[in-house]
Amino acid sequence: MIALNHECQGFSHIESGKPCQDNSFSEVDPKGIAVAIISDGHGGKRYFRSEVGSKLITGITRDKMMSFISNFGDSNLKHVSFTSRKSVKTQIEDEDFKKQDKIDGAFRQLFGSIIYDWRQKVEQHAEENPLTEKEREGLEESWIRDFLDRENLEKVYGCTLIAAAFTPSYWFAFQIGDGKCFAVNEGGQWTEPIPWDDRCFLNKTTSICDTDALDEFRYCYEGDGKIPVSIILASDGLDDSFGSEENQANFYVQILKSLIKKGKFETEKDIREALPELSKKGSKDDMSIAMLYDEKKLRNMYKIFLQWQIDNLSHHIDEQNQKISEANKIQENLESIDSPTKQNLIDLQYANKDYDRAIDERSRLQERLTTLKEELAGS
Repeated sequence: MIALNHECQGFSHIESGKPCQDNSFSEVDPKGIAVAIISDGHGGKRYFRSEVGSKLITGITRDKMMSFISNFGDSNLKHVSFTSRKSVKTQIEDEDFKKQDKIDGAFRQLFGSIIYDWRQKVEQHAEENPLTEKEREGLEESWIRDFLDRENLEKVYGCTLIAAAFTPSYWFAFQIGDGKCFAVNEGGQWTEPIPWDDRCFLNKTTSICDTDALDEFRYCYEGDGKIPVSIILASDGLDDSFGSEENQANFYVQILKSLIKKGKFETEKDIREALPELSKKGSKDDMSIAMLYDEKKLRNMYKIFLQWQIDNLSHHIDEQNQKISEANKIQENLESIDSPTKQNLIDLQYANKDYDRAIDERSRLQERLTTLKEELAGS
């Protein structure tokens, strides 16, 4: 297994002078155990030390995951088929979860230990780093009192968390908060193995700083030999820069193709250059990415990824053809009116614009499709 990670300061944070509040980590140890972790510190003023919170949680999570693997995983997760669990808060009626088997209990213990150690580290950091005058600027008086009285201290350091681990015989991943976890298998199929939490919507998210954080973790695990070729974690700053999961998967396909063709060093360089531009054009938020991949399996997948992109583009071209057809019908209907009203003329203008946009987009997609088909034919 190979691991890589990177985080970058968001475009809006650069403009406002706010630090990067994302943190990422990845490693592969000599035993072949690979770990990837990202944490996104909350951006609101209430969470004015969230960049510290995200750094603390990644280190703690790494240590706890390695302990979990050593003490529990090898003897309990081998040969287990893929299983995913929603958060307790969203699966109260889930009979399987109510049974609380040994594996689920062990994961809850892992999450509880992460939360406990993080809160201990938060208290230690607050004790060693008194509130500065610069930090006081713009804070509500109640927040300052809370900090001085050590009330709701975890809010100041609030952040999300996503983590994944590969071992030679099983893998698992877990999450609290927003951001996404993507996985791809040897057939080129993409999935989001960790169940989504609908409470993570727009600027709202669950968080490690919540009082009931233990019940908000979601997770998945598998030990029957079906380890993904790659698993990729990303904060919501990256997620929000794409219009759909399909577009985000295409971005990851480009990264994996680059790893095959150019190797890790050059691909990491490309990622470092791409993320700030993506932030500027997209979410303008901080971005973090961490990924694990099987280099040997990946080498044989270039044509599979090309075909995935070809199929994806063909689907989008069909969508544009549908838009063109619909706009054309509207144009014909409006143009057939003998005495059009002002609203009819406005509707016709919009239909013409929709038609032109769809034509232009289809042309762009067809050009890209031709390039990919030529690349596939020559590979």
